[in-house]
Amino acid sequence: MSAILVGVDGSDASDAAVRWGARAAVTEGVDLKLVGVYDISTSNYAPGLIIPQDVVDAIKQDAVDAVHAAAELAKQTAPDVTLHTSTAEGDAARALLELGKDAGTIVLGTRGLGSIKGLFLGSVSISVAAHFHGRVVVVAGSGGDGPVVVGVDDSPVSDAAVAEAFRQAALRNAKLVAVHTWTPLDVDALHGYGIEPAEVTRMSGDAVEAVAERLAGYSADHPDVVVERVVIPEEPAKAILDAADDAQLIVVGSRGRGGFTGLLLGSTSQKILHQAECPVMVVRE
Repeated sequence: MSAILVGVDGSDASDAAVRWGARAAVTEGVDLKLVGVYDISTSNYAPGLIIPQDVVDAIKQDAVDAVHAAAELAKQTAPDVTLHTSTAEGDAARALLELGKDAGTIVLGTRGLGSIKGLFLGSVSISVAAHFHGRVVVVAGSGGDGPVVVGVDDSPVSDAAVAEAFRQAALRNAKLVAVHTWTPLDVDALHGYGIEPAEVTRMSGDAVEAVAERLAGYSADHPDVVVERVVIPEEPAKAILDAADDAQLIVVGSRGRGGFTGLLLGSTSQKILHQAECPVMVVRE
């Protein structure tokens, strides 16, 4: 089975990603790969600057030390995990994408130590999530022990995310909360635009029916997963975050349509990735 790859740099965000990745690897029965990436290109410092060899050696050693510390942390977190460690030189996002070709999941923290060791600046997480072929988990916090929350579209666009969310809920023996927003306006705003209460009720009923049909096949595949459906008129990111108050994981698709347009790179994803207090998994179509 595919491994889980975690980018490490010795930061608190890195440690959170390592802990999550170690537990997930044991839960899924796959290997854990810890990778430290260091970048010694002069563009990170000043154009034309020649970096002394002892500085290069120190930067590389920092990456090696971070990986060794991460390995110890992983073993403390999940003693049964099977570990592999490595370091690589180059741009963090590109290196992780290359090294993650054989991995099913890449796990990253949200912040790092800065431009020298900074695997976890927002641009790296967003770039990896935008281009990786598998799952990308951004660990913004440990989260609670509550449900898995997934954003659901009323079209096949979100199917990959929904399927993965059911799988994750089954693995974790957790309830699944499926969130669908059929308009970004709340009820008061709809009434303010002159839409009658009866029409709002009809639109909501149609949305509930569409989501039920979208989830039906997955529920049949995972009969033990308890599903709660949240179908409301609301701004998508707010609806998901509100539903994820005690969640252990949020799952979103790489792109959306309708209520979930631009889940990955647009404003919705930015809000979820920056405001979530639990790990967020981005699943490509």
